[in-house]
Amino acid sequence: MKSVLNSITRNHATLVLALVVSFVAISPSAGARNRAVKPAPQPATVIAHLPLGGASASEMFLLEQRGTQYLYLGQTSNDGVAIVDVTKPNQPSFVKRIAWPNEGSSGRLQIISGGLALAEAPDPAAETVSRTGTLTVLDLSDPTNPRTILSFSGVTSTLADDGRNLIYITNSDGLWIVKHLPEQAIAAERHGCLSEDAFDEFASCQ
Repeated sequence: MKSVLNSITRNHATLVLALVVSFVAISPSAGARNRAVKPAPQPATVIAHLPLGGASASEMFLLEQRGTQYLYLGQTSNDGVAIVDVTKPNQPSFVKRIAWPNEGSSGRLQIISGGLALAEAPDPAAETVSRTGTLTVLDLSDPTNPRTILSFSGVTSTLADDGRNLIYITNSDGLWIVKHLPEQAIAAERHGCLSEDAFDEFASCQ
């Protein structure tokens, strides 16, 4: 009787051991099937698209003011310059469009220091050999509403000297040299309005 009990006990232990081994062998593959495979991250992806209409942009410039990022897109036709708010890159917002000076069929925009931009457009009637154009100096202190402060016609060449805050311009009347304020000086001039500014007709506060 004792030997029968020993045999049953040994058989029972063997069965339990076999079940444990089988479970251990199956578990890793079962866990692998249930574990989701994480895809590799994409090195680059499109986060937004904003149709602009008109001609394609031939140049782009960024301008930041008070934490807002503006993208200026110079287009190759009389569509002029498109202004887009890209502060939230995944939600770009079209602001407005400004025309090229003299309504030229094409133009070029150059951002310079001091919150200024040079907008150049060729004169339609100018000969190819002696190409002239119209140059407009824009004040970008309000990036959504560029303001013309100077304009030159018959321009043959321009050069911006950022180191000395100068712009050299030539036309049939000769050489023009424009001095502009450095960006730091303009930022210092824009201050919060005080009570005494109420009596100043030309106060530059905001």
